[in-house]
Amino acid sequence: MIKKSYAIARAGFKEAVAYRFHFYVTLVTSPLTLLIYYFLWKSIFEYSNVDIIRGFTFEGIVAYYALNMIVGFFVWSNVDEWLENDVRYGNLVNNLLKPFNFIFFYFFNLLGVSSLSIFLEMVPFFLIAIFLFGVKVAPVFYFLMFIVSIVLALLMSFLISYFVGMSAFWFKNISGIRRVKRVLIVFLSGGMIPLTFFPEVVQGIFKYLPFQYIRSVPINIYLGSYTYLETLMLIGIQVFWIFVLYLIVNGIWNRAFKKFAGAGI
Repeated sequence: MIKKSYAIARAGFKEAVAYRFHFYVTLVTSPLTLLIYYFLWKSIFEYSNVDIIRGFTFEGIVAYYALNMIVGFFVWSNVDEWLENDVRYGNLVNNLLKPFNFIFFYFFNLLGVSSLSIFLEMVPFFLIAIFLFGVKVAPVFYFLMFIVSIVLALLMSFLISYFVGMSAFWFKNISGIRRVKRVLIVFLSGGMIPLTFFPEVVQGIFKYLPFQYIRSVPINIYLGSYTYLETLMLIGIQVFWIFVLYLIVNGIWNRAFKKFAGAGI
């Protein structure tokens, strides 16, 4: 099992290396994007003439967007597109013949791709954020819990992408659905603006959805926005959502596979 998982992750890593130019471009554009956020929020704070906006100081909001981009590197998932292509172009049959659980095959392949992103994007950008934008290194407890939280966020992002990808069994071309999914996840997870900027009623609704646990919660764990107990409880909720999403995905996969087999493809 371990050898098979390693082999799949290694294959994903090699595939990512073949397209590593994308990672280099992102490493250049990401600091520029953060620089835009820096001056934008600097202007907002100066114009507002206040020290705190929706619970964030200027340094805090800059750190939030820096961490948002770091988390974004890690939780990126293109599994929905992979699954769509495999269904449309007939590659699914070959993958089904492999001696490995289908969903785990996709996950470890994603893990291999993400490992290159960590080395070429996440770590360098994290150092840039610290030395050029003044982002502080979190205390040991919060830093370790941040790592745990983003790993769980990766699992959640993967399962949601896999869920969307399975719609290809019914709709074949799901490029529009994939775009909507990406926008919604970024928006509802706090990837565009912190969730504290929404009305309290809306924030209350977000608590019952899984999306904030993909970006907002890991970021705020790093920033020390929660107590030790609250942090552990939030990580527990992430585990709960992973369990729920897996059950949903597994149930839909059984129906999708029956449709696939019944079509005689």
